[in-house]
Amino acid sequence: MPIRDAKLANQDEALGQLSQMFLSNPSDPTPGSDALDVSRFDFSMESLRAMDEHLEEMRTRQLSDVDWSKFILRSGAYVGEVIRRFTPPPKERHWLAYKDAAALVPFVASLGMSIETAAVLWDGQDGVIFPLAKVGKYLKNGAEDSVKFYAEVLVALPPDKGSAP
Repeated sequence: MPIRDAKLANQDEALGQLSQMFLSNPSDPTPGSDALDVSRFDFSMESLRAMDEHLEEMRTRQLSDVDWSKFILRSGAYVGEVIRRFTPPPKERHWLAYKDAAALVPFVASLGMSIETAAVLWDGQDGVIFPLAKVGKYLKNGAEDSVKFYAEVLVALPPDKGSAP
């Protein structure tokens, strides 16, 4: 599905790289990477069970705001990439930066720019989802905000249902 406005640029490559940085970036490791069993992260839906477990571990950590931001961006990108890969055709999802998403979808603009809205997945119409925000919610609330359950629900949605906060 092409992006309908030439001024918009999907950020699929950039967020794909961030998702890889979550797993390994020796020059700038992701906070918490010392507790990460990378072998459990293969971009499958099942790998999100390992992500839930890792997020639970991270809830016990004391990190600086900069480190929390880095962690949320990278782990949220990973969650979003799993959702992108398992979204069944004909639906597609593409990453948009906050500025472009806010210009397209008033709801995104109403939320304001934050680390949790810095990038969103867009369905090419009016539907957006917030994997970075879901990671932030898990960190605040725990297992009731499972990223695995979130992804399973989103992937199971019929093609005409695109949004989920």
